[in-house]
Amino acid sequence: MAFELNLTEAMALFLLASVVVVIGAMALARAGDVIAARTGLGHLWVGFLLIAGITSLPELVTNVAAVRIDNPSLAAGNVFGANMLNISKLALILAVFGSREIFKQLSGGQEGLAVHALLLTGLALTFVVWGSDVSWFGVSPAAVSIFLVFLIGSRFLYVASKGEPDFEEEAPKHTLRWGWTVFAISAIAVAASATALTISADAIAEETGISASFVGVLAVAFVTSLPELIVGVTAVRIGAPQMAIAGLYGSNSFNIAILGIADVAYNEGSLFAALDTSHIVAGAFATLLMAFALLQIRLRRTLKYFSFTEPSTALISIAYVVGVYLVYRTA
Repeated sequence: MAFELNLTEAMALFLLASVVVVIGAMALARAGDVIAARTGLGHLWVGFLLIAGITSLPELVTNVAAVRIDNPSLAAGNVFGANMLNISKLALILAVFGSREIFKQLSGGQEGLAVHALLLTGLALTFVVWGSDVSWFGVSPAAVSIFLVFLIGSRFLYVASKGEPDFEEEAPKHTLRWGWTVFAISAIAVAASATALTISADAIAEETGISASFVGVLAVAFVTSLPELIVGVTAVRIGAPQMAIAGLYGSNSFNIAILGIADVAYNEGSLFAALDTSHIVAGAFATLLMAFALLQIRLRRTLKYFSFTEPSTALISIAYVVGVYLVYRTA
C-alpha cells in the first residue's frame, strides 16, 4: 500500500469519500436533466453517455488503483458487485418512489441498452471462468473483446434509437451553460473521491482480515455505486426516470469496459487469470440480475412487489442477498 492506515483512519476516509460522492451525484442528475433538454440529446443518451460515464469514474479510478497496488480481486469484486447492486437499486428505487409503471413508457433504446450491458457482463464472466493468462504485447484477448463489444454495441444503439421520443422531456429552469458547469464540477468531485475509496477499502480488508474480493463486492461496490443510486433517486424525483434507468444500465456497461482498462493496467499478466471462484459467483449473479431486469423491460408491465414467477422487487432483492452470501462463502 502507498499509504499505511489503521482501521479507524481507513473507516473515516471511507466515510468522507462516500459523502463527497453523494453530494456530487445529486448535482450530476440535475445538470444532466438540463443538458438532455437543452441539447436535444434526450434523457436516454445523456443517461448512457454522460451520467453513466461520470458515475462510473469511481470504478475506473478504484480499479486502476487496485491493480496498481497488486489487488486484482478488489478491482473485479468492485465491478461485479456494482453491477449486481445497480439492478437491486433500480428495483428498490422504483418500488419506493412509486414509479413502477414507467416500464410501459420506455423507448426501444432502453431494451437495447440492457442487452448491451448483459452481453458485456456475460463476456467478462466467460473470461473469468476461462482464466487464460494469454496476452498480446501486454493486452489480453479479454480486454480486446470487451472494448470491441462496448464500442460496436454503443454505435449500434445510437443508430437504432436515433429519433425516438423522450417521454420525460420538460422545459428546464436553468441554461445549458449552467448545466455543463455544474456537470463538470460534480464530475471532478466524484472522481476525486475514488482513489480514497480504494486506499481505505484495501486498508479495511488488511486490518480486518476480510478477503479483498468480498470487500470489493460489498463495501467498495456499494460506495462506488452510490452515484448511480443518488442519480437514480434524483432523476425519478424530478420526473426523468428514463435517464435514471439509462444511467444504471449504462453504468453496468461502462463498468465492464473499465474492467478491461484495469486488465491492461495490470502488470502481472491478465487480470482475469488472477481471479477466483468468488468472482465467478459474483459475475454469475450480476448476469442473472441483469437478465431479470431485461425481462421486465421486455414485458412492459408494472414491476410487482412480490412474485417468484416473473421479475419483482422481492425476487431481485433476494437474489442479490443470496449472491452476496455465496461470494462471502467462496471468498
